[in-house]
Amino acid sequence: MRVVIPLDESAGRASKVCDHFGSAPFFAVSDTETGAFEITANGDSRHDHGQCTPADVFTGMGVAAVICNGIGARAASRLQMSGIGVYMAGLAPTADEALKRFSSGALTKVTGQQICQGHDCH
Repeated sequence: MRVVIPLDESAGRASKVCDHFGSAPFFAVSDTETGAFEITANGDSRHDHGQCTPADVFTGMGVAAVICNGIGARAASRLQMSGIGVYMAGLAPTADEALKRFSSGALTKVTGQQICQGHDCH
């Protein structure tokens, strides 16, 4: 399964997970079956609020899930409408830890109450 994690930096699996999905400078794309792990720059990281549209890109890449520490309602809805599951990472500090939690089944899908928790961005 291909999963995406928003990142603050490009430091491999030790990269810090970004607290807000849409403004992440980087995204990790990981394949949980093969172990492949690739980091790409988010060309849309400086968008106007509510204008984040990576769901379109991720759908074309065959991504099945996003693992994040925080996400806005519109972005979560767009991803979910595209068939991409959105999971809260439980404030995982690194991409590696987020993937471990996801693979162990410790994460649950985002609910309306979880959207954009943990910081005062809205």
